[in-house]
Amino acid sequence: MKAVFPDKIRQYGFKRLLLAVSGGLDSICLAHYFIENRESLGIEWLGIAHVHHGLREKTADRDATFVESFAKSHGVPFFLRKLDGKALKNTDGSLEENAREARYKALAEIALDPSTRLSRTCSGTQDDKKGAIVTAHHAGDQAETMYMRLRRGTTLAGLRGIQKIRKNYISEFRTPNSELTIFRPFLNVTRAELLAYARENKLEWCEDESNSDVKFARNKVRHELLPKLERENPGATEQLCRIAGLADRAYEKVMDTCETMFGGVMTDRDCFPMKQVQGRNDKSAMTIQSISIEKKQLRKVLVAHENADLSEMFRLWLSEKGLRFPIGFFYDAKEPAHVKIPHHAVYRRRAIVKIGHTVQICEFSTPEEALNFVSCEKKDKGL
Repeated sequence: MKAVFPDKIRQYGFKRLLLAVSGGLDSICLAHYFIENRESLGIEWLGIAHVHHGLREKTADRDATFVESFAKSHGVPFFLRKLDGKALKNTDGSLEENAREARYKALAEIALDPSTRLSRTCSGTQDDKKGAIVTAHHAGDQAETMYMRLRRGTTLAGLRGIQKIRKNYISEFRTPNSELTIFRPFLNVTRAELLAYARENKLEWCEDESNSDVKFARNKVRHELLPKLERENPGATEQLCRIAGLADRAYEKVMDTCETMFGGVMTDRDCFPMKQVQGRNDKSAMTIQSISIEKKQLRKVLVAHENADLSEMFRLWLSEKGLRFPIGFFYDAKEPAHVKIPHHAVYRRRAIVKIGHTVQICEFSTPEEALNFVSCEKKDKGL
């Protein structure tokens, strides 16, 4: 795999890696590559994690057993999490999305479990405290993601596609003293390269029959729509990956500008990413994601750019802080720089409330907690 060079991996300084291995071609190549090159990559600890979704009765058990045997044969610690497949099927929304979210949560639980060494200090220095959950997303996955986002519509953030590095990706596990990082080192590796690597190293893997079921959106893109696009426009897959790279670099510059403009309006940087807020109708405290914004300082920024439209930049800035809102949520043509801040509003688990001289923007564990927080503030203000 020419696209994967040791120096490109070493530059991130990861010392401990938890490899997410499903048993398929991609993840088996990932596991084998890191096991074989762990010394040259400077890796001090490796673990293999497998998530059993509970959606395939027989072959899922086969895959879990296969991955466990692979880990044991290479002397690597193995961690298994079994999910409630029936609950995933009965949850509102897309089964694909629900399964993906549940999988990342399971990987986070394994990573933060005391029985693993992912978040432990290896050598004791700050630089050595770097660990990551590693997934086997490759160039094909990137092209599929870009195709799907472009079809349904996306923003600059969405045009970045799948990022190689995602910090604090799973909001439920975001804490001041632990930072979960997702690392995807194979994003520039094609499936053809993975097949060649597997054959060269005589690797075996499992085929997930659900991956060929085109009733799932991504499978339809993978097996029908993207191949058709490639036939009609040779090189389209490569171009989709290129666009993602260009957008990612542009996004970094936009976020630097956003931080310059909006970073100074935060009144309490220490409160992010975790803060304790006392429930008004409950003696217990709720743990939430939260930032506080000084209204006057924000107003100064907006008035200074009153002829511009900063609403999307403000939304992206909040999203980068872990507080996502839909497009247009903060837009109002009558407001300076078109940025409107509601007095009180709820979007899913997120709440916005103007309290005194500040704007409190929070993410709770459930939508009910967010509604309760806003309702309490309304009552206190007589709204």
